[in-house]
Amino acid sequence: MPFIKLIRPINLLIMMLTEILTRHCIISPFFRLNDAAPAMGYFDFALLVLSTLLIAAGGYIINDYYDSEKDKINKPESMIIGKEISHKSALKIYLGLTGSGILTGFYISYKVDYQLLGFVFLAIALMLWFYTTNYQKTALTGNVVIGLLSAMVIVIVWIFEFFALRSSPLIYAQVMNKLGAITPLITGYSFFAFLVSVIREILKDCEDAEGDKKAGFRTCPVVKGIKTAGQITALTGFLCILLLGYAQHWLFIKGFDLVFWYLLIVVQPFLFYLVYLSLKASSKEEFRFAANTAKITMVAGILSMQLFCISI
Repeated sequence: MPFIKLIRPINLLIMMLTEILTRHCIISPFFRLNDAAPAMGYFDFALLVLSTLLIAAGGYIINDYYDSEKDKINKPESMIIGKEISHKSALKIYLGLTGSGILTGFYISYKVDYQLLGFVFLAIALMLWFYTTNYQKTALTGNVVIGLLSAMVIVIVWIFEFFALRSSPLIYAQVMNKLGAITPLITGYSFFAFLVSVIREILKDCEDAEGDKKAGFRTCPVVKGIKTAGQITALTGFLCILLLGYAQHWLFIKGFDLVFWYLLIVVQPFLFYLVYLSLKASSKEEFRFAANTAKITMVAGILSMQLFCISI
């Protein structure tokens, strides 16, 4: 149980769901219009998902490893490393998970006939390491890094499918006229994941401001103050609302009415509520609630991918 808590199973499930929906609800339906299937086979795709999850799980462990001192202040009741799992054991588990994820990533890169893609997994692992040791201690830098990594969960599925297509000329010839329709959707969902992740990370920093300040972290709420950090979060949320509105306009023109109405009725209200919470929150509990709302908003947005299976 301590190990399961350490790797954030809910977050890993959300990542897995995101990648599965990206393949089966964004990529596959457009391919089926031309009587084609994704060039990357089910087993290779499963390995791609596994690689992502292994590296992410390792990232959670190394984050808790280096955050153990400030967590004594911020959340002593939920501390695992140093209480239920030793620092030495945690480091070994991190190395095992991350190393396995990188090796699996290089294997998948070999299968799609573009070995250099393996360095993407190495880069992600290094970004998680530097985030933990450096970036998260600097105002906004760590938040942006996590936002980019969240977007990468979506983008990486399309990158590997694209290179798999390059090594399958017949399938590529079948679906090349649909690639221009898939890329805007991948880009849109990636921007959504990036912005909502940045919002959530700033809200989490507000929640942990007391411990971060004592640990010497220069996060946004520590440097600028809780109120200013909340305003930055609200502005980011408003930007997300505007960009989502533009995306809805594009979807409506393209005939994706179901997705348009879902985003309008479900996701946009969540975003407006998130902006309200960001401006209103002042206590640790309120910021925790706002951060959890951001996670729900993220899931609600990602679930809209399912509607493309019906619409296409």
